[in-house]
Amino acid sequence: MSEHLVIRLHSADADHASWVVVDESGAQITTPVSGVPSSVGDAARNRRVVLLAPADVVLRTAADIPVRGQAKILQALPFAMEEQLADDIDDLHFAIGRRDDDAAVPVAAVRREHMDAWTEMLREAQLEPVAIYSECDGVDSIPGTAVLLLETTQACFRNDRGELSVADPDNIATLLRLWLSNHDGDVQPHLIVYADQAVSEATLVELEGLRPDLQSLDIKILADGALPRLAAQVTVNGGINLMQGDYVKRSDLARYWPAWRVAAALLLGLGVAAAGATLAEIWHLDRRAAQLQTAIEQAFRYTFPGAREIRGTRAELQSRLRALGQASDSEPSFFLDALQVVSRAILQGGSNSRLEGLDYRSGVMELRVRVPNVETLDRIEKVIDGAEGMQAEIQSANADDGEVLGRLRLEVSGA
Repeated sequence: MSEHLVIRLHSADADHASWVVVDESGAQITTPVSGVPSSVGDAARNRRVVLLAPADVVLRTAADIPVRGQAKILQALPFAMEEQLADDIDDLHFAIGRRDDDAAVPVAAVRREHMDAWTEMLREAQLEPVAIYSECDGVDSIPGTAVLLLETTQACFRNDRGELSVADPDNIATLLRLWLSNHDGDVQPHLIVYADQAVSEATLVELEGLRPDLQSLDIKILADGALPRLAAQVTVNGGINLMQGDYVKRSDLARYWPAWRVAAALLLGLGVAAAGATLAEIWHLDRRAAQLQTAIEQAFRYTFPGAREIRGTRAELQSRLRALGQASDSEPSFFLDALQVVSRAILQGGSNSRLEGLDYRSGVMELRVRVPNVETLDRIEKVIDGAEGMQAEIQSANADDGEVLGRLRLEVSGA
């Protein structure tokens, strides 16, 4: 199961952060730790790093953009929102979320100077995040229920329609009353409050005063602070990832290329050498096949001087034999099969055995074989006679210059 290291930056102190490790289901693995980002160290090893940016510098809104596709929306978004923003759009970075059912596109806007500072801080700490979210993205989105994350320094509020806002804790009761006064529908909403332990009792009492206007009010105290709650939510449901456009995560191949350059060059050289050897072998085999084909055609023309065009040597040979009446339709391959059996028998007779002559007519083959002795001639006769469909008989065996010149007769068994 993969683990996530969630780092939360503190708005009041840009060099101060808190971090916690959760699993992919959002379950807390470690207790929250505070310090400078460069001290994260081994906590990030083999874990997916997620950064939570201060919510008070990230504007969350929605825009009606008629185009489709992330690239086109990001290209049109700055001009569509130009009149709604006080800052120069060239100084802002925009990111989008998944389009809502009513065709509004969730938008996050932040000054580029903040994005540059965060990415530089992460680079110096040797951290490579997979996502950068506003910390308010860690507030649950529950249909029909509003959720408030209340701390001593700020309050993140997500209403029952999923819209996010950030407020000062001292003004949170006023924000909630305004929300209730503008609430659509006859049914009173539910409200869940997650409060840090440091939140004053007076603030909680003020929230209790809203209970008559709510269908339900549930106040939960966060013993370990807000970070584990935020980390669990962004791990499971995420939000608008600010790493889009110019800040999208790039491939790590370029960084690892120098270390693998020599190995890649050797692998390429090996591939080229293997391909060259294969091509050379193919060329040699093609050349050898062409030489064999030429030799076969020469032997065929020597045997049949009148042959003109040869399209298939084996088929042409069988056709010629049939035309000469030397192979019946039931035994069209006897001549070639007999040659194969004879060659195997002579090889088994030893290196001093050789074929000196061959006659073939009317399905009968006569051989003249020179062998060292009569025993070898007898062994050749038995090899041929043992072949399926073949019958061999020694016609004569005469001594000749210290060797034996024998004559053998072959025909189809039972002929």
